[in-house]
Amino acid sequence: MKKVITYGTYDLFHEGHYKLLQRAKALGDYLIVAISTDEFNWNAKHKKCYFTYEQRKQLVEAIRYVDLVIP
Repeated sequence: MKKVITYGTYDLFHEGHYKLLQRAKALGDYLIVAISTDEFNWNAKHKKCYFTYEQRKQLVEAIRYVDLVIP
């Protein structure tokens, strides 16, 4: 089994995010998506997300190409 991992914030999810996940899944059999946490976004980027980590996680988990979401 070939696993693929991608990373992002996925705040204000849009078509570009969807297409990225679609292309990433096409590269392998199992797609893992790492989503930046609220703490990381604030401490590392000084950026506050519109949606919380849990909300962003639920949205990305609902995409059919995604097999696992991790922080």
